[in-house]
Amino acid sequence: MLKEQIVISLKITIGVVIAVLLAQALKMEFYPSVATIVIVSMLSAKKQSIRLALTRLLAAIVSLGLSAALFSVFGFSLAVFALYILIFTFLMHRFDTKVAIVLNVVLVMHIYALKEVSFSILLNEFGLMFLGILVALVINLFIIDIEDELIEYQKQVEDLFQSIFDNMGKCLENQCKAEVVREELKQLEEVLSKGKARAFNYMNNYYIQENDYYVEYFSMRKQQYYTVKLMQKFLKLRFLKKKEVKLLKDFTDNFVNNTKALNTCESQKKILGEIKYHFSHLADLPTTKNQLQNRIALHQYLYSLEDLVSVKMRFIERHEKK
Repeated sequence: MLKEQIVISLKITIGVVIAVLLAQALKMEFYPSVATIVIVSMLSAKKQSIRLALTRLLAAIVSLGLSAALFSVFGFSLAVFALYILIFTFLMHRFDTKVAIVLNVVLVMHIYALKEVSFSILLNEFGLMFLGILVALVINLFIIDIEDELIEYQKQVEDLFQSIFDNMGKCLENQCKAEVVREELKQLEEVLSKGKARAFNYMNNYYIQENDYYVEYFSMRKQQYYTVKLMQKFLKLRFLKKKEVKLLKDFTDNFVNNTKALNTCESQKKILGEIKYHFSHLADLPTTKNQLQNRIALHQYLYSLEDLVSVKMRFIERHEKK
């Protein structure tokens, strides 16, 4: 993370220096202002950068045209400049392009300071915007690949889930303390939050390439996390030594954290279907309150397991198609 922050700071610095030197070489008026354009453009998420660049350029045409018309008709007074800001900001809010306001107002301030409107001045201001955005887009092509970091987070998630499932299987045989699972769930939540945040950074590192696999992976695991967390309340009873308990324990013990093989999910669905059939048609009816409580908890646990498999199955199907 520190390395990435250093690289981002270096990129912004290099971008500013290059843009200022180019603007100076082109003998552009107010050339230091291009630094602000570069910085603001580089701080945008890269996935949105091209769209934002086009938005700012189109807004620059509107802004410069509007200010030129107002200053030419009404003169260079603070009241006219205020009128320009009023109309321009209203238009940008109206068309949901607020990101274009600040930089374009800065450009029009140059015209207001010069007290003159001409084609060369307008071209100069638009050139500053174009140059700053272009340099930012080019510099942002250089990235640090963080996929290895995401793979490590993914491995931690898989290991934590497997440990949680192992302990949940023990809980069905009254051999596990709830505190152990709670602590692992806490660790899992932290890893998922970090992994998802970094996955969004990874996805936004590219202009066009679609690479939302890790975002969807951590989102899918987050859904499973909430299901597993909910399942803990079904494990609070002392379960009786019944065949139904063994069926669910065996499934939980063998629950595979495979996010690539669709046939794994299909086989798990089939096993769960057989367990559901056993619960509905073969299992003895409960005859005591304790047995009834056990059966209800096990039913809820069973349907939660099915939900875990379904969430994973949808994820795999989506990415196998890709």
